Amino acid sequence: MHHLDLGLFHYQIDYTKKLLGAQCGKTLVDKVDHRLAAIPRFPSLKIFTNGIQSIARLTANEYRNLMKVMVFVVDNLFVNNEDDENFVKNEDLAKLYEAWNEMYAISRYENFKESDLAKFRVCTT
Repeated sequence: MHHLDLGLFHYQIDYTKKLLGAQCGKTLVDKVDHRLAAIPRFPSLKIFTNGIQSIARLTANEYRNLMKVMVFVVDNLFVNNEDDENFVKNEDLAKLYEAWNEMYAISRYENFKESDLAKFRVCTT
């Protein structure tokens, strides 16, 4: 699961930054950083006061903390632009992070049942 923590989630964050930058410019990436910095302090939850600018230096535990909040950070982040055919809807971006969290939680199970594997397949499609 360490690969999910450090590898795949890193690429998901990078892809999100590039996607938001291509669609709406740097303002949305800055908005993500501001939303991350505005999260109130909570015991055992890392606060990302510098946003996701320093993502290359995060530990696995910090990635797990970021996983917990990213679905809320990207939810209602921007208004959908129906004129652009390549525009990713905000709802789809939020669903991606929600499915990621579900997939990650299932992957941490000690033992799998067939129903768990079916849920995992749904999350990855």
